[in-house]
Amino acid sequence: LLQYLRPSLTDQDIPHRTKTRDEILERAKLAVERVKEKLAHVDSKISMTFDSWTSEPGDPFLSVTA
Repeated sequence: LLQYLRPSLTDQDIPHRTKTRDEILERAKLAVERVKEKLAHVDSKISMTFDSWTSEPGDPFLSVTA
């Protein structure tokens, strides 16, 4: 699909799915660490909830409540 939309791309320009997965997981770990650092100095307890859904047209949503 990417090469169809942009014919100048080569296979080397497009990361493999495992590389993309690894990058997403690494960024998620960094985000978790940043949140932990910020919440470490809070004097009270914090409850968090998460919800995700897809709208009828197919738009993905993620909700985080603290």
